[in-house]
Amino acid sequence: MKFLKTMSLLFVLMQGQAFAQAPLGDAAMPSQDAVDQGAPAQELPGDKRRKYDTNDPHFRDVAKEFRCPTCTGLSVLESDAGFSVQIKEQVQEQINLGKNHDQIVEYFVERYGAWILREPPAKGINAIAWIVPITLLCLGPILIWLLVWKRRVKADSHGVRSSTVILAEMQESLQRLKRENG
Repeated sequence: MKFLKTMSLLFVLMQGQAFAQAPLGDAAMPSQDAVDQGAPAQELPGDKRRKYDTNDPHFRDVAKEFRCPTCTGLSVLESDAGFSVQIKEQVQEQINLGKNHDQIVEYFVERYGAWILREPPAKGINAIAWIVPITLLCLGPILIWLLVWKRRVKADSHGVRSSTVILAEMQESLQRLKRENG
């Protein structure tokens, strides 16, 4: 156990030294003009160049439709996991080829299956995922009301008198007493 802790500490220290030795110059930081124009940061740690532009609205529109398989609840656009980076690069390649939104989505669905989409398509067996919640939202309150109402009616029919019946009986008793006394 000590060996693993020592090795992980050594690994962290070596990574820190690698970043500390990286030269910081004009190439590492984008110019203010590039930032103002929305250009992507080209230089990343470890000399990896970003091959996609997160500021492009078309790129963002497409990339937000795909789920990150590593991160729970995040789109590929929001995630920096390795698989998400690869998908973002593929999205950018498809955009560079001149494909539109639907063609790119179709490409990924053919390649990875419908699970890559954050929202299931509303056709085939996946239509159930759209129909059931909407049906429950519409019919659920009505069904609950009917079930509660039926139980209420059944409870009233088991010898429990309503207030109107009790008041009517009291009125009859008062009139009978008035006739007897007076």
